[in-house]
Amino acid sequence: MMPERYAEMFLLRMFSSRDGLDKVHGTHFTAREIGLDERKLPDVISVLARQGYIEVFNSRGIAIAPGVMFTKAGIEYAQELRRRSSSRVERETYLHNVLVRWAHRNAPPRGAASLHLFAADESWWFAGTEVTWDEVFAAVDYLEDENLLRVERTPGYTGIRPTSWGTNFAHSSMTLRTFMATQQPPSGGTRNYHGGVFVQGNVSNSNVAGGGNNSQAINQGVDADALVSLVSQLRQIAPALDLSEGDAEDLADEIDALEREGVDLGRGRRIWRSIKRILTPAVSSAIAAGSEQAVQAALTAGSDLFN
Repeated sequence: MMPERYAEMFLLRMFSSRDGLDKVHGTHFTAREIGLDERKLPDVISVLARQGYIEVFNSRGIAIAPGVMFTKAGIEYAQELRRRSSSRVERETYLHNVLVRWAHRNAPPRGAASLHLFAADESWWFAGTEVTWDEVFAAVDYLEDENLLRVERTPGYTGIRPTSWGTNFAHSSMTLRTFMATQQPPSGGTRNYHGGVFVQGNVSNSNVAGGGNNSQAINQGVDADALVSLVSQLRQIAPALDLSEGDAEDLADEIDALEREGVDLGRGRRIWRSIKRILTPAVSSAIAAGSEQAVQAALTAGSDLFN
């Protein structure tokens, strides 16, 4: 990891220390707390001192510095790091920007990059803190829905690669917000002609308004009866799964969200992907409990509804 990443972690740790903002902080102790190899400590101290964020207390040079103290600029920057690292919006925005470009750098031609390798990348760190897998998966879902990433999912594996639209973004120097606001997305699918009406893409799930002056395709969304049935199936199988307390709570919350919002196809797809991430590893426990068929039926029903 680059010294700049450790420098942010080091500053945040100093900021949350009980030693106080106006006290001298022991550098070796702080380094151990953030898992920094002490051989890299001089580089980190050098970065922070050069940026004017700390004052070094050592007459023999930075390499063996026994202690450092915040400068006013260092306190202000640490406060900004804490604010940014605590902001859900900023964390989501960060991941939306870096994941497409990471996939572009790491996916082989006509292939996908294994998402688990993202955890070993510099981009896993934001404002002195690690991102979480829940944040990463949510960002991947969003980018897939926005047609910026293509995602391959199998049990134990997630692969991502940029779409042509995502590649255009990766080639740009823009933020994702600016790119999506100023660039024209590529049109997808085929144009079907139906009695004087041009319809973009597959029309099997649309009501088409025909006639000489009409040109309209209306998305019907998700079948409400099928959604009710799926929610009922999920609630029936949930108690049979050998889930941790946290996963069981997450699954219950996602099922409730699916019941409330699943009629919207885009939201339903995102929620269903979250449910699948919980259900798929738990299939083996369902087998042990004799509920494999019910779990598989729920997975099939959800995939039919939202894929």
